[in-house]
Amino acid sequence: MNGRIAIIDDQFEQALPLIKILSQNQNPHTYFSGDLKFLPKDGENLNDIRVLFLDINLIDNSTHPDKTLKAKLVPVLKRVISTKNFPYAIVYWSRQESEYNDLIKEMFSTDLSDRKPIAFMSATKSDFFEFDGTIIEGADGKIDLLFEKIKDLLDTDPAYSYLLNWENEIHASVDGTLQDVFSSYHEFDDWTNNANYIINKLGISYSGKAFSSQDAEDKIKSSFNALNIVLSDTIENAINVNAIENAQILVESKNTVADNIYSINSKLLLNGEKEPVDYPGAVVEALDSEVDSLFKDILNNSVNRKVIQVQIESSNPDKEAPEIQKLTDKEAKRVRGEIRETWKKIYFSVTPLCDYVQNKADYNRCVHGMLIEADKKEFIDDKSEAIFVSPTFSYENVNYVLVLHFRYFFTVRRPIKAENLNSLFRVRLQLLSEVQSKLARHVSRQGILFLDER
Repeated sequence: MNGRIAIIDDQFEQALPLIKILSQNQNPHTYFSGDLKFLPKDGENLNDIRVLFLDINLIDNSTHPDKTLKAKLVPVLKRVISTKNFPYAIVYWSRQESEYNDLIKEMFSTDLSDRKPIAFMSATKSDFFEFDGTIIEGADGKIDLLFEKIKDLLDTDPAYSYLLNWENEIHASVDGTLQDVFSSYHEFDDWTNNANYIINKLGISYSGKAFSSQDAEDKIKSSFNALNIVLSDTIENAINVNAIENAQILVESKNTVADNIYSINSKLLLNGEKEPVDYPGAVVEALDSEVDSLFKDILNNSVNRKVIQVQIESSNPDKEAPEIQKLTDKEAKRVRGEIRETWKKIYFSVTPLCDYVQNKADYNRCVHGMLIEADKKEFIDDKSEAIFVSPTFSYENVNYVLVLHFRYFFTVRRPIKAENLNSLFRVRLQLLSEVQSKLARHVSRQGILFLDER
């Protein structure tokens, strides 16, 4: 549904029947002739393809050796499919079933190994279409069978099939959001004026009083962000309500590499943006040596001396649970020294997003903390109400955890001067909300006033 189907065929009349069938089924698609002059330029081939219909012979209707076909195919595929292309499947046309399997495998194992499909299947074009593009007599049933085979091809990898399903839900939810917000305005003679009105109102609902002083670009972004809030709820409802055909449990391999999980965590927890430094969720490194003593104090108050769990041999052979051994002063000093060798001293912005976007915050609210290597995570007192420890994530090829100490909360007047600061990244909204929630719990334990009868 997202227009991620592509057709590569040097003869348009032979691609036309497929174009008509996809159009009839409301499957958006893109056609490429194979002429390099009309293909996306290097570095601009940004359209992720999910299913690619490929004519193996992009030269003419004659027979050619594999080497000649490959010489034509490789530069075309490099321009159509980027190295960052989402996993995709190929349906290629051949004169006989599986005739070019070896060519496809060899081509994507060597020249195109960085954009290899997750699955491919062969189909014989002459079973469906004449060379002039005419659908052969009695081919309707075969065409239905072809699309059933394609669906089966996608379903052979359930994870891929489910991701396509999710992407389609996003597409439908975007359309539903626009309909919900704007469809009623077709009742008015001046649709544009009323649409302008509602878009501006959406922006005001997101940015508040700050909307009036924003430039045109920021006003539009405020409106987009308001639509995002509606869209998020629409997507969640669509996913929970709509059924998934042939749902099955996904079987995991036991040899999954943990480092790969941490790399994915970096995508789930961080968004990579570095500016502005006072944006909610910003993580900024402190480079000023004058604050070293402060961060050493934070570290001292974050290390848990009872964190080392060791198996102490016992006379009781049935005792399997490890006992907790207190860290000695000498060991604690060694641990802190090892952490300081690789840590990053950071400020974490916890200013509410609404205050920032509505320009109501004269002071930025921050918490002192540190990034420490993940193998030192066990030494941090993560049971303390005053300390927040993030899941492990990969940053610049090193596995870290983010440690924040809420007793070191402070404010700084905006705009923040960037001297002695190195902006690292910004965390995603969900992680920011979790930090804010734990900070709120830390400062709001008010207790209860009562008289004890004892």
